[in-house]
Amino acid sequence: MRKQNQQLTQSISDRFAALLALTAAAAYDYGIRIIILAVTAAGVSLLAEYLMLRLRKKTFTLLNTDAAVSGLILLMLMPPTVPFSLLIMSCIFAIIIGRGLFGGMENPVIPSAAAGFCFAFLNQHDAVTAFPAEKIRLPLVIPDDFILRDDLSAFWNRAGKIDVSDYDLLTTVPAQPIGSASLILLLVIAVVLMLRHSASPWLIIPASVFSVTFHLAMSNMKTPLIYTAGCLLANQLLFALIFLFGDPRLAPPSIGGITAGLAAGISCAISSRFWFISDAPVFLVIILSPAMLWIRTMMQELQSAGKPKGGIGSDESCKAAPE
Repeated sequence: MRKQNQQLTQSISDRFAALLALTAAAAYDYGIRIIILAVTAAGVSLLAEYLMLRLRKKTFTLLNTDAAVSGLILLMLMPPTVPFSLLIMSCIFAIIIGRGLFGGMENPVIPSAAAGFCFAFLNQHDAVTAFPAEKIRLPLVIPDDFILRDDLSAFWNRAGKIDVSDYDLLTTVPAQPIGSASLILLLVIAVVLMLRHSASPWLIIPASVFSVTFHLAMSNMKTPLIYTAGCLLANQLLFALIFLFGDPRLAPPSIGGITAGLAAGISCAISSRFWFISDAPVFLVIILSPAMLWIRTMMQELQSAGKPKGGIGSDESCKAAPE
């Protein structure tokens, strides 16, 4: 149990550091509004977690600070112009409903950030799917006449291309959610988190490889850089694989993770390129996560059943052995 808590603490700190890097990159592009949004998302999520635990007469521990990570992940799914009121209500829904009623911190049935995003999408669709046309210093309060446009994903799903330079495609793409603007930064984060076992390589790698291969095949292998980058950035695919599908508490290990990764890659590709659903991975993780958790639980039970009990070298045999 102690080792499990240590691993969970490391995962929380690693993911929090990665989200801070994404926040800093977005603040560089859009200004101090991003920092205030991040503080708001983390603070409201922590407060909601604390109040929920008090009502259930449970103790708030260091591990419960994972609620702040969920709040930051939710913010990263949003446009930089998201209203503060919508962000606050979405964070409360994510923690109280998406997290509190569906498994809590230890056994999440669905990622709470994805639940919060769905709440925001259903309540203020335009506020979640409209973006600034370029990266500028945003005011704290966005005026009603501020010009916004559809995100990159809507154009990518229908046209299969992105109208930006190769440099911008790798470093800073406009009209994208806060967490999906820099492919290079996301790739670095993915590698670091997978190496530190804070994100599941079993799921992330096969899902990414299938998605990229699928889009390259659709393009007849033309402009591979554009299709690779577009596939990973559009619809928040890579971000969702790292922080939602790849959550180490949710993703199955080994062959189960590979199976879940292929299922995620196939369903995301079909939903985005054939059904034109923007942000499909964020919605699909809610549908697929119960099955992923079931596979993970089954694999753990099979692994436990296969361990020797009372045999040579087991704890029981050592205790029974004469001195």
